[in-house]
Amino acid sequence: MAEQSFLDRLAALRLASCDQLPTPQLAVLTRATARLRRSGMLQKALQVGETVPNFHFIDLDNNQQSLYQLLETGPVVLNFFRGFWCIFCKTELEALNLIRSELDSTGSHYLAISSQAPDPADSGYGAVQFVYDKQNQIARSFNIVYELTGEEKELLLEWDVDLDGSSVSGSWNLPIPATYIVAQDKTVCFQFSDVDFRSRCCPQELIEELTRLQTQQVKSS
Repeated sequence: MAEQSFLDRLAALRLASCDQLPTPQLAVLTRATARLRRSGMLQKALQVGETVPNFHFIDLDNNQQSLYQLLETGPVVLNFFRGFWCIFCKTELEALNLIRSELDSTGSHYLAISSQAPDPADSGYGAVQFVYDKQNQIARSFNIVYELTGEEKELLLEWDVDLDGSSVSGSWNLPIPATYIVAQDKTVCFQFSDVDFRSRCCPQELIEELTRLQTQQVKSS
């Protein structure tokens, strides 16, 4: 998916799903974004050059796996998303799925991380390795989790999203949208994060950075 095509799709989605909201609901979203920006979350999030903490998960073959194990064979793309209930997250997941062959050609791994466990009904993403991040423990280690305010909770409940339910995170907190590329030396070499849930990393940026890493590795070998 070309960069402009993805950005155009996000813009159209924003117009269709957010800009048409009733004024009180839109005001809640606006206040939430402003609050998070003032909080300094973007500066506190794990940054380029910092070491990424290890974590474990169950892979597609039902085996215990870890981030550091994956890094032994290539860089790893980590995509933190809010949940399958979020249309912006689903759009991002679909866009990343479209570039899977390009990701694979760079020798990288791709993990999609959320506090909402994958639903068997959500089978349109191919062989994507989803990582269930119970209570956002992995996201917390990246410093990208925030607690929702009362009015934010009420808004999600109006949309029939209950984060306190057993099928989602089990608590009223969420990660901000964040995408990382972790190099084989266990450090962050690319980072995207934003306090506005409607903003997402363009997949083409990932391909460009992974290609640069691949070229760098060839030159140094």
